[in-house]
Amino acid sequence: MAQRPLSLKAFYIYTSIAKKLYYRHCHYIGMQNIPPDGNPVVMVGNHQNCMMDPLNVEWAMRDRKPYCLVRGDVFVNRIVGSFLHWIGLLPVQRLNFEGFTNSNAKEANGKTFEVAEEHLLAGNTIILFPEAGHQDKRWLGYFSLGYLTMAFNAAEKSDFKQEIYIMPFAHHYENYHLPRYDFALRMGTPIPLSPFYKKYQEKPRTTMREVNSLVEQQIGSLMLNITNLNHYFAIDTLRCSSAGRDYALRHGFNPRNFPERWESDKQFCQMLSSNEETVEILNEARTTAEEIVSGGLRTWVVEKQPHWIRLIAQSVLMTLLSPLALVAMLCTFLLFLVPHFLYKKKINGAIDIMFRSTWQVGAAIFIGMPLMWLLPTFILLFICWQAAVIYLVAWPFLFLFLSWYLRFSAKTIGIYHYLRRTDRHHLSDQWQTICNKLPL
Repeated sequence: MAQRPLSLKAFYIYTSIAKKLYYRHCHYIGMQNIPPDGNPVVMVGNHQNCMMDPLNVEWAMRDRKPYCLVRGDVFVNRIVGSFLHWIGLLPVQRLNFEGFTNSNAKEANGKTFEVAEEHLLAGNTIILFPEAGHQDKRWLGYFSLGYLTMAFNAAEKSDFKQEIYIMPFAHHYENYHLPRYDFALRMGTPIPLSPFYKKYQEKPRTTMREVNSLVEQQIGSLMLNITNLNHYFAIDTLRCSSAGRDYALRHGFNPRNFPERWESDKQFCQMLSSNEETVEILNEARTTAEEIVSGGLRTWVVEKQPHWIRLIAQSVLMTLLSPLALVAMLCTFLLFLVPHFLYKKKINGAIDIMFRSTWQVGAAIFIGMPLMWLLPTFILLFICWQAAVIYLVAWPFLFLFLSWYLRFSAKTIGIYHYLRRTDRHHLSDQWQTICNKLPL
C-alpha cells in the first residue's frame, strides 16, 4: 500500500489552504465505506468539473496516496509531467479527444494501465472517471469499460486470488464556476469483483457490461442526475429557485444543509423529469427563465422584487467598504486576474467553461498564494516581524472579504437591472405563477 511521503503530505497541507479559501464548506459523506487501506480499490465517479474532480477526491483521502488516471494532454512537458507523476497522476490518452485513433490510443495507454494494475496488486487505490470527457451539465454520461478491463486484468495477474473492489462515488457542486460555495463528496457501497471472476473467465465482455451496469446505477442514484435533457435548463433553474427550497421544506429537508438540499434536489428533479403533467409547465419555465437570463437577471431578484431603497442602501454600503475592497484587491488581485486570462485559453480548439474553477484553484496554488501571500510575508520579516505576522494572518480574510464584496456588488447590479425594467412586476408575477403550478 502507498502512503503519502512527508513531502507530498506537506504539499497537500499547503493546497488544502486553497481548498478552504475556495469552498465555503466541504462535506464528505460515507467515507467509512471505502475498503481499508491495503485493499485494491478502483474508485469510479461522475465527471463534471475537470481537474477539480480528481483533486477533491485526493483531498478527501488524507493519508492514503491514491493514483489517479487523468487526461493525457495535461502532461504538456517533461517538467509538468514529472510533477504530475509525483502527486500520483497517470496519463490516459482519450480516444477522439486528443486526436488519437483506436489503435494508437490503446498503445499509448498500455504502459499506464500496466502501472495502474501493479498499483492495484500492491493494495493501492486508483481513481478514474469512466465518462472520459467531463460533462457540462448535472447528468451522467456514457461509461467506457476501460476501468473494468484494468481491474479484471489485475485480478487475472493474481490468478484471481486477489479481491479487487470497485468503489462508486459522486460529487456535487453548489456552483461550478465561482468560489465560496459548498462542495460534497458521497461514497457509495463497494462492489467486490470476486463473485464475478468465474463468469469473467467464461464471458469477459458480458461480465464487464453487467458490473458496469451496477456501477452506473449506483453512481446515478448517488448524484444529482437530471436525465431529462430536453428540459434541462428549466429543471435546473427551478431547482435553484424558491421552488426548490419550498420542495425541500415541504418534504422535511433543511435547504440550508447542503447534503440535505442535495437529496431534496434529486427528488425534485426526478419528480419534474418523470411527471408528464409538468411538460407544459417546464416549457413555460424555460421561456420565462430565458427572458430573465437574457435581461442580465437571476431568478432570486425576480422572486424577491427588491425596492429602490434596498438598491440605495447596498450602493451606500459598497461605497463605504470600497477602500477596504481596494486594499484587498491590491493584496490578492493575482487570484482573480490570472484565472480571468487562463479561462480564455482554448482547450482542443475551444473555450471550455468547465475549466474555470480549475484555473482559479490552480492559479491560487501556484501563482497567487506564493507571490501575494508567502513572498510578501517573507520580505516583511526582514522589515518588521510584527507586520509580517499581521499580513500572514490577515491575507486569507482579505481574500474572503473581496470574494464577498464582488458577489455583493454583482447582486447590487442585478437589483439595478431589475428595477430599471418597466415590466419587472409582470415578470415576477409570471415566474411566481409558474412556481405555484408545480406539484410540490
